[in-house]
Parts: sequence; C-alpha cells; structure tokens
Amino acid sequence: MSLAADDPRPPYVQVADALRQDVASGALAAGQRVPSIRDLASRFGVAQMTVQNALRLLRDEHVIETTPNRGSFVCRTEPEATTDDLSALAQEVRALREDYRDLTQRLSALEERDQLP
Repeated sequence: MSLAADDPRPPYVQVADALRQDVASGALAAGQRVPSIRDLASRFGVAQMTVQNALRLLRDEHVIETTPNRGSFVCRTEPEATTDDLSALAQEVRALREDYRDLTQRLSALEERDQLP
C-alpha cells in the first residue's frame, strides 16, 4: 500500500493516520504488537525515518506505547472524550461562530465605508 502522491499531508502523518485507522477498525487490537519499522516502511513505500516519525506521533497521542527491546504496542485503553470535553468543545465552536459573524459584519461595514465618495 503506497501513500497518495496528491495528498498534501506529510508522509509521516499519512502513515500515522493509516495506523490509527488500523487501530480503530480492530486490525491492530489493544495490546497487539505494531509491525516493525522495516515492515511498515515496506508496506507504505516510505523511508524508515518516516515510519519512526509516524510512530512518535502515535506515541505522543497515546495510541501506542514503546517498550525498549520489545517494540511498540497498541495502548490497552484509548482516551475517551468525556461529556465535559464535548460540552467545552461545543461552547468553543459557538464562540468562534459568534466571533466570525462579528468580524464579517465589521468587514462589511469597512468595505461600505471605503466605497463612499
């Protein structure tokens, strides 16, 4: 499986996304060992450094954990969004929409002012 050449995302992000999908679909189960860097590089047709960067990203997101001399494994539990997290996110989206509307109105007023003789 090669990465999409027309995808604007960096290759390591594409690899991380593909592995994230493997975890979400159950192709890589919780506690299961992630394939080796060499195997993943071969699977995606990328350099081993690209795979290392993808794995680092997944470690930072707590999707996988790496044990020295053993390899990387899918984390047993995925962090779940709580109701409080979702409420805070919804509130932030509402605030951003209000800011957007306000800025749009202000821009329209400025444009109208600049068009006056």
